[in-house]
Amino acid sequence: MTPDISSLYRLHCKELLHHLLRIVKCPETAEDLLQESYLILARTANDTPIDHPRGFLYRTASNLAMDHLRHHKVIERHQEATRHLDELQLAGVESELADQQWRTLLHQTIYELPPRCRDAFILHKIHGLSYREVASVLDISESAVEKHIVKGLMYCRKQLGSHFGRPYRTD
Repeated sequence: MTPDISSLYRLHCKELLHHLLRIVKCPETAEDLLQESYLILARTANDTPIDHPRGFLYRTASNLAMDHLRHHKVIERHQEATRHLDELQLAGVESELADQQWRTLLHQTIYELPPRCRDAFILHKIHGLSYREVASVLDISESAVEKHIVKGLMYCRKQLGSHFGRPYRTD
């Protein structure tokens, strides 16, 4: 049986549009899917007889709506993954800049220490020498090394803490 598409459209248009709107929740998309459903019905009716045109129309419209929702979901997941990747990259860049800024300020702060204090601090904190080894290199007592390290730590904490709102950690 070949349906009369225009009479079928007049009979079921509003009902089918309402059905599609409940599925896709977007009036423009529902109207597009409605038109596409009738086009498919018209093309199919030209090639093959359709016994139940209303059922065919609803099944076609429902399938198109579900395809639309699946496609929309894939797009959303892709956008979310892209957004997440962008956020990770941005966080990495921000972290790298903060680390670089931190290192620059740390080097400036260490450079501001008195020469003997700076040497002891660098040898112990940066190069990892023990107090005894630092004392031997600088030809001073271990007690003097300890005093220089404490003085350097206090100065760094004071200077760097004011820049970042956090104390300089030495461990």
